[in-house]
Amino acid sequence: MNKTVFITGCDTDIGKTFVSIGLCLALENKGLKVGYFKPFQSGAIDNLAPDVEELRKYSNSIESKYSYLFEGEVSPHLACILNNIEVDIEKVKNDLDDFKLQTDFVVIEGAGGLYCPAIKGKLFVDIIAELNQEIIIVTTPDLGRINHTLMTIDCAKQKGIKIKGIIINSMPKKQTLSQENFIKELKMFTDVEILGVISKIKNPTKENIIQEFNSILKNLS
Repeated sequence: MNKTVFITGCDTDIGKTFVSIGLCLALENKGLKVGYFKPFQSGAIDNLAPDVEELRKYSNSIESKYSYLFEGEVSPHLACILNNIEVDIEKVKNDLDDFKLQTDFVVIEGAGGLYCPAIKGKLFVDIIAELNQEIIIVTTPDLGRINHTLMTIDCAKQKGIKIKGIIINSMPKKQTLSQENFIKELKMFTDVEILGVISKIKNPTKENIIQEFNSILKNLS
């Protein structure tokens, strides 16, 4: 199994954190020592990282790490400006390398999509390329997401970034016509593998999240 995977999305508020947590929980449940790495975390409150705190709702045993923590619910790039912080990408690389030595597998989560501003002069797609990471693209089966997903795939391919596959998040039990045909339509226009479909969980627990993500693990090898 590879040591890392980078979770990105075709948009913001697409469920990257939920997918990252789900993969971490399912991997830990299989006996692996798992790490959750967020290179740039915005939206800090009282010096607490919100995505790490979300992970803590389900597990205190999964290791977590971030390189930079910013106040303000804005892009990391704007957070750097507002907080007068100069980011050192070498620090991010070293943090990740050290974290990999401490764990069996690291789930890395980005912010926004591939074209989200990351740091001065760089988008997240540039950061992923510098870190030499393979990505999982998170999408949802909602109207307009095929467009967003295909554009994300094209962007990654143009930058030479390997795509592990797609996770379709938050599939409702009662589906619209568009949602019913989402996978069929998506497969018409891309050969990127769909790693799994995650149901919309009304009351998420550690147990039902693990159950949803177990089927995806075989595709991470």
